[in-house]
Formats: sequence, C-alpha cells, structure tokens
Amino acid sequence: MLLVIDCGNTDVVFGIFKDSKLFHCWRVKTFTTINKKDFLSQLLEQLGNINISPNQIKYVIFASVVNEASACFSFLESSFSIPFASISDPSIKLPIDIDVPDPSQVGEDRIVNAVAGSTLANSDVIIVDFGTATTFDIVKIVYGRPIYSGGIIAPGVNLSLQALSKVASKLPNININKYPDRVPIIGKNTQDAMWSGIIWGYVGLIEGIINKIKSEADSNFEIIATGGLAGLYLPYSELINRQEKDLTLLGLHEIAENNGFI
Repeated sequence: MLLVIDCGNTDVVFGIFKDSKLFHCWRVKTFTTINKKDFLSQLLEQLGNINISPNQIKYVIFASVVNEASACFSFLESSFSIPFASISDPSIKLPIDIDVPDPSQVGEDRIVNAVAGSTLANSDVIIVDFGTATTFDIVKIVYGRPIYSGGIIAPGVNLSLQALSKVASKLPNININKYPDRVPIIGKNTQDAMWSGIIWGYVGLIEGIINKIKSEADSNFEIIATGGLAGLYLPYSELINRQEKDLTLLGLHEIAENNGFI
C-alpha cells in the first residue's frame, strides 16, 4: 500500500492506494500539525479505523505548501520504519518539465496537480483549483512531454468572503456550504446579491482568465476543476470540462509510480 499526503494551507489530505486504486481518503485541519504527537496519534487511529496497520504501508510520498508543517512530517518519518519522500527532494523524478525561471517558487500541490491533470486530459490542460486561493495552472504537451508553463493565483472564495465581512459589518454572514439550488445574476436582497457575487463574480473571473489563456497560448485547452469548492461552480461555468476532487492524491500516486515506489 502507498500513503500519499497533501498538506495545504487549510487541510491535510491523506490517501491510501491499494493495488494502484484510491482505497480511502480523509482530511484533517492543517493547524493540527503543530502538535506532532497528537497528529501521529490521529493518523494511527484513522489507519486503525480502516483496519490498516503501518507495516502494510510500503511507502509514503507527500507534498506540502506549509513550511511550519515540515517538523511534523520529519517526526512522522522518524516514528515509522517506512520510507518517506517529499516531491521537493531533488532526487524525485517528475514526469513533467517545469518551464519557469525558478521552479522552487511553484507550489508543490500545483506541480502535483499538473502531473495528474496532464495525464487525465492527455492534452493541453488548465487546472483550476478552488482552494484557499483560486489557482490556474497551465500545462502544454510538447512532442508528447507535458510542460508546466506557469499559472495564476487569485484570492480564494472563502478568503474574499472573510475580507468582505471584516470591512462591511452590515453584510450578513454567508455559509458557503449551504448554497441555493440556483443563483440568479441579479439579487433582490442583500443575501441574494452576495450569492450572485460569489457565483457570477467568480465565474467571470474563471472564464475571463481561461479565455485569455486560450487566446494568448493559441490552444484549445481541456479544463479540469479541483478543490473543495469546485462542485459549486461546475453548474455555472460552460468552460469547465470535468471535476476531479482527488486530483492531488492521484498526482502523488503517479509520481510515486514514476519513481518506482510501487
């Protein structure tokens, strides 16, 4: 079995692959990495809940965009007799080329998403990740080889809502997890108007950026959405071709396979 870990700014997502299939996944809040021993206990408890012992796991591969979590992952590695690998390790072979001046500035999760997205699409692809930030990552296929060409980082939906509520005290709180069946463009009250901004404002952002990328790159990209809020926007955007909620986990599995870990 392979354990993959994606440590993002908000959540740490775990995935267990069994016979190259995603067997089980779960998430915990990233701030829990502060207490290394508790984090380890939670991991062992979760493995026990699905009847997996640590010695059944042959390899661990992880990606992290949180520097403060590095001590926690070092502690995990020292607590298990299992090989650990970070995709930031120079010895890791990536099945993708990074065409930017300083590849170290590209978030590890974005590289992993690019690996998975290019494989799923088997064509030029834009990955839109609705996470803490809303990111766009562009991959082109050149002579059969995927090339990461760069991307865009915009404020995430939740961050925008939090900023709005801080400076506009009279606006109601919006629970992003309880959304209307359909959101009209013109709101008839404050809450509906805010929902219109959440949906149609971001659809305008998403589709405007995608169309600009297509025009400048002169390519008809496939568009893959991922991240916690991807499903919210899928019904409203005509440009998104598919959603893959486990994209980062699939990318980590592919990198592990490319390096002979499984």
